[in-house]
Amino acid sequence: MSQADLRQAKADSARRTLAAAATFASLHATARPLLQKTMRVPGLGAVVVRFEWPGVLSVHDPRTGELLARSRAGEPFELDHVQVRPL
Repeated sequence: MSQADLRQAKADSARRTLAAAATFASLHATARPLLQKTMRVPGLGAVVVRFEWPGVLSVHDPRTGELLARSRAGEPFELDHVQVRPL
């Protein structure tokens, strides 16, 4: 087996493992956020930051629960096309 074939076999194995892990995670994901923390934002005060399956980052008003911003799934730095109100 050549070095290129070995690299390709390793990459294929890693892809299969990652696909199985993603399926496993989606089956076992709960309604609870993976991470939820309060963050202080200058000029805005406190906001609640949540990271939820499948990789959606959202920002909420801690008093009302209003959604302030949400990322695209798997793209925490990209704003989803649905944004309730600007920060």
